[in-house]
Amino acid sequence: MNASIKGALADINRSYGAFTHKGNYLTKEQVKKILEYGLSKGYKTTDELSDDEVDNILKKGKDRRK
Repeated sequence: MNASIKGALADINRSYGAFTHKGNYLTKEQVKKILEYGLSKGYKTTDELSDDEVDNILKKGKDRRK
């Protein structure tokens, strides 16, 4: 998916449902963390995020729940 990071964040309540990673739909919280990360890196679109970056963001979320 190639979406504007700022646009997706601005409309997170509707946009998060379209986001998947490796065939799995993401929660609103996961999408928000990914988009905020991308914004902090200066990325303009989600296409600039690598699978490894997304994996690391999602892994950090899982580790905190332990």
